[in-house]
Amino acid sequence: MQNKEQRVQKLIKQFEVLLYHFNDVEEYKKQVLENNLLEQGHEELRNVSVSLAECHVIDCIERNEMFNTTAIAKKLNITKGGISKIAAKLIKKNMIEAYRLADNQKEIYYRLKPLGRKVFELHEISHKEAEEVFKQIFSTYSQDELEFASRFLADVTAAIRTTTGSKKR
Repeated sequence: MQNKEQRVQKLIKQFEVLLYHFNDVEEYKKQVLENNLLEQGHEELRNVSVSLAECHVIDCIERNEMFNTTAIAKKLNITKGGISKIAAKLIKKNMIEAYRLADNQKEIYYRLKPLGRKVFELHEISHKEAEEVFKQIFSTYSQDELEFASRFLADVTAAIRTTTGSKKR
C-alpha cells in the first residue's frame, strides 16, 4: 500500500497528464471546427485558422448583446489590448463587425457576421457533445463523490488562479 506522499505524487503526475490531454483536446476541437466549416462550403476558411481564443470571443459576442471591448475583456479575463487584437483578426476573417452607437462614438461594439455565427454554432455543438460525455461520467458517481469532485475542482481552479494570477470569472 502506498503512503500518503506517494499517493499525492501519483495524483500530481496524473494531473499533469490530464493537462497535456487538454491541450490535445483543444487542438482536436480546432481541427474539427475548421473541417466542419470547410465541409459546409466556407471555402474562405481554407487557409484561415480559428484559435480557441477567437472562438471564445465569438461566443462572448453572441451571448452578450452590446458588449464592448472592456466588457469582453472582463468576461474572458483577457486584457483589452488582447481583445482588440483578436477582434481585429476576426474582422479581417469576416467573422465579426465593429460598430458604434449614434449617441456614443467612443465605444466600439461587436456583432457576428454570418461566418462568425457559423463558428459559434459549431463551437456550441462541440461544447454540448463534451457536456454529454461528462454527464455520463458523473452519473456513475454517488452524491458524496460528486461533492468531493466539486470541492476538488474548486480547489484546483483556485490554485491555478493563484499561480497564474488569473482573476475569478
